[in-house]
Amino acid sequence: MTTHGRERGGEQVQTKLRGDEGDPARPGMDELRASFAGQSDPGFARQRSQQARSARGGLMGAGALVALVCLVVIVVHLKSGTQVGVGTVIYGLSLASAGLGVEAARRGRTRLAMMAIILAAAGASLADAMP
Repeated sequence: MTTHGRERGGEQVQTKLRGDEGDPARPGMDELRASFAGQSDPGFARQRSQQARSARGGLMGAGALVALVCLVVIVVHLKSGTQVGVGTVIYGLSLASAGLGVEAARRGRTRLAMMAIILAAAGASLADAMP
C-alpha cells in the first residue's frame, strides 16, 4: 500500500494547527496520548522504515553485482589484446548505469535505481550477444 502525506493504514490522520479555535499553543500530555492511542498501528512507521531499508539494500547489492560483472568483462576484453569494440563500449555504459542504480538506491530513489539496474543488465546481455 502506498501512503502519501500524513495518511496511515487507509485512514487519514487529522491534526490541528496551533492557535486554532482557542487551542493552547502547546498540546497537553493527555492530548498527545489520545492522538497516539487513536493511531491504527503504532508500529507502522517502524515497519515501513525497515521495508524501505531492506529495498535499498537489495537494490544496492543487485546493482553492485551487475557493475562488478561488467567491470570484470571489460578488464578481460582489454587484457585479451583484441580491439575495443562496440561490445566493450556497451559494457562500459552498462557499468555506468549500474553505478547510477547503486547511488540512486543509496539515496532512496528505488524506482530510479531499479530502472537503471534493469537497463544495465539488459545492456550487458546485449553486449554479450554481439559478435
